Amino acid sequence: MFDKRNRISATVAFCFGLAFSMNAFAAGCAECWDGCFADRRACRASGQPASVCSANFNACGNVCGCPIP
Repeated sequence: MFDKRNRISATVAFCFGLAFSMNAFAAGCAECWDGCFADRRACRASGQPASVCSANFNACGNVCGCPIP
């Protein structure tokens, strides 16, 4: 009985830790993409062609290493 309770506690702790780390990763991705979107808006506002701004945006997103939101 005691061993089963330890396994359940360990499983719950693992799941909590996994969820916490995934949340931190997602927050980092959101900040990175927000920066990319801001750079793209600034690029377009400066009069650059859409193709240049899109290429810069894609390069920025690749640096983030996260899926497109």
